[in-house]
Amino acid sequence: MTRTVRIITAISVAAFALLSFGFVVLQPDLPDDRADWLAAFAAAPARAGAAAHLFLWSQLALAVAAVGLGAWLRPRAPRLAVAGAVLGVLGAFAHTIPGGWTITQLVMAGEPAHHDTYAQLLVAQEQSSHMAPYFLLGLAGLVLGILLLSIAHFCSRLPFRWAGPVLWAWLVVEFVGTSFGSWAVPTSGALLLLGFGGLVAGLIAERKEAIEPAYATA
Repeated sequence: MTRTVRIITAISVAAFALLSFGFVVLQPDLPDDRADWLAAFAAAPARAGAAAHLFLWSQLALAVAAVGLGAWLRPRAPRLAVAGAVLGVLGAFAHTIPGGWTITQLVMAGEPAHHDTYAQLLVAQEQSSHMAPYFLLGLAGLVLGILLLSIAHFCSRLPFRWAGPVLWAWLVVEFVGTSFGSWAVPTSGALLLLGFGGLVAGLIAERKEAIEPAYATA
């Protein structure tokens, strides 16, 4: 893996973590009723808009990061790395569909007189057979992609090997723990930054190790 590709991968991994963290921090609290979703967006349009765009850009960073991590880990754990990279890219692609749908909701939120009608439309869209596959693929691709790539990293015994278990904990807290209390949100954010920070540090550390012999020879 060349130095340039490793740097691009490190930047993409860091960007995904930071953009995702920003999305979690800025996203308004959303109730169960879709009409109330629109009201929540209307009450904080700047936050809701920023969160939506951060989420969309995070998926681009995820796609690039998944490919780069797959290339980095492939010599040591080929099956896990390739499968994780493919799933990560598929998850990022699928998430752009509901991400774009969120922008539509932001526009709808600007017309409070029609919130009830829009809410019915949003429920119908969410339950539609056209939308459901993207929700499922986005969730499965993100969870399984990160899980397989983090296992590949852990099994490869690369520097900052603890990043893998931290990401496993993040997946549990993010997708299970958030149903059990508000404590899960800051915990998830901390684990997200720590786990992906470990991957970035590992990429940088390996680059330094690869350069050191050349200096030593000189």
